[in-house]
Amino acid sequence: MTQDFMWQRSGRLLSLGAVVLLAACGVSQQQEVQMGQEEVQQVNAQLPILQDPYVNQYVNSLGNAIAHTTSRADLAWEFRVVNTDQVNAFALPGGFIYVNRGVISRASNESELGSVLGHEIEHVVRRHSVKQMEQMQGANLGVTLACALTGVCNNQVAAAAINVGGTAVFAKFSRTDEQQADEGGFKNEMNAGLNPRGMLTFFEKLLAEEQRSGGNGATAGWFADHPGTQDRIADVQRMLSQVPAKTLNSLRHDSNAFQSMKARLSQLPAAPVASR
Repeated sequence: MTQDFMWQRSGRLLSLGAVVLLAACGVSQQQEVQMGQEEVQQVNAQLPILQDPYVNQYVNSLGNAIAHTTSRADLAWEFRVVNTDQVNAFALPGGFIYVNRGVISRASNESELGSVLGHEIEHVVRRHSVKQMEQMQGANLGVTLACALTGVCNNQVAAAAINVGGTAVFAKFSRTDEQQADEGGFKNEMNAGLNPRGMLTFFEKLLAEEQRSGGNGATAGWFADHPGTQDRIADVQRMLSQVPAKTLNSLRHDSNAFQSMKARLSQLPAAPVASR
């Protein structure tokens, strides 16, 4: 049975209209965008969003360059950076993408960051979140995503919000969803002129860090929310093997804009280290 859940921090209630839309089958694009906009307000109130025009402009420029090559180029795509060292990224319905600062700081080049953005963009293209929201019938997606996908919720109020709004399990995509997002993200990068080798090198980098930390480091959230990394690496290697070397070598691996953004990011106060 559908219920209205209290937003613990701001005191807002998830609107009855949104609950009805969540429970309905066949959500339209207009309804999807409306739901995303409502959840954006809640997520932005919960998360420490990085307020740096230079970094934000770059991330939005790169994200839109990738998103506008997809079948959903008509969405008003927006990209935000969460100021936490935890490694993760997530997408809200309607074209709202969040990437943690921990992802950007670990990306060595534009193709690695592009692979993460391309993956999350594909989740929106395939409406994976919408399908989950329909299944959950009104659980507070904003609270759950904010807490489960970033690791910034470590107080009793946030814990209560999770308990009321439903567990974090539904915020994690299935293995099939992740495979589809990888395949689509791979193509999205190529269509935007980026070398998809960045997807492979970034996965390998995160896997190495996870193994060094014993599963207790800043990458723990990524592996919890993006299952099957070893299989996904094999899938990317397979996809790369099917692209002619000449084609791969013609695609952009990095840019001065990316390196300038990374230099700017390194000058900012360090992101808070959050516990999961």
